[in-house]
Amino acid sequence: MTRNRKTPRRIPSFGDVRFLGAALLLAVSASPAFAAFQYPLTSARSAAMGGVSVYGESESGALFQNAASGAGLERAEAYFLYNKLHAGQESANIGQGLIAAAVPTRAGVIGVGIANFHAEGLLDERMASVSLSRRLFGKVSAGLAVKYLHHDYLTGSDPLAASDPVFANGTAKGAAAFDAGLMAELTESFSAGASVRNINSPDVGLASEDRVPREYQAGASYDVKPWRLRVNGDVLYRDDKFGRAKDRAVPAVGLEKRFMEERVAFRAGANTEQISAGIGVDVGKFSFDYAVIIARTLASDNAGTHMIGLKYRFGEGK
Repeated sequence: MTRNRKTPRRIPSFGDVRFLGAALLLAVSASPAFAAFQYPLTSARSAAMGGVSVYGESESGALFQNAASGAGLERAEAYFLYNKLHAGQESANIGQGLIAAAVPTRAGVIGVGIANFHAEGLLDERMASVSLSRRLFGKVSAGLAVKYLHHDYLTGSDPLAASDPVFANGTAKGAAAFDAGLMAELTESFSAGASVRNINSPDVGLASEDRVPREYQAGASYDVKPWRLRVNGDVLYRDDKFGRAKDRAVPAVGLEKRFMEERVAFRAGANTEQISAGIGVDVGKFSFDYAVIIARTLASDNAGTHMIGLKYRFGEGK
């Protein structure tokens, strides 16, 4: 996404119209300061609650949000996600997929995940992660993750792209990044957590420096047990030095209400960029989650972003 910088930055000239189209499509977070690898990789459960990162339970699908998210798992599980962004928008064929798994071991819980963001004819972003999380003491957990980020501008056979110096050394770039996270069950009803993503702010620029912003996210979750209601809140801060300061902090709130012996959950949430809602259903070893997200600043014919998540738990237990 184009951003205001202190020094001039060469903009790809392979059709200014095409590049502008990419900018518009990639503004999926409705934020004026969108950058590479900045669309949040959340589970459908988190997305339905405004993108909050702490909701009182461990989950493999939250691998890319908090490296400590799997520490409390007692058995292996796998998570699959598909995300159709902004259905109904003309020419907006944008999708996101995620596959993650977590396995408890003596050393801790090992998590692995692969994610892809695809804007047809414009851009591919791919991310792979390996994490290790474990209990430190009491109910305090920590986790570390190593990621590989790779993006590729889909220039196709565009003749202008072939002669553009920005793409003289290719249309793709990758780099390693590191995440760290903490989770704590402070009381029977109250949990808190924090994470730092892209600690080293890796450079994924083609012809000039383009660093992936460091992200900080911290929040808390409180269970109102008599009502089977969970209240969540957090703040995401994107350390994008070239964006406006007021756009860097994104507060979020979310609610989750459970019914039918906690097998069915209704969720809703909001942050400064979007509103969301969803449902979750647990059936045996399977959990199904759905979320719909409406960006606050997109056109009225936007039918929303639709996320579907499926989790499978191996072995026996809760």
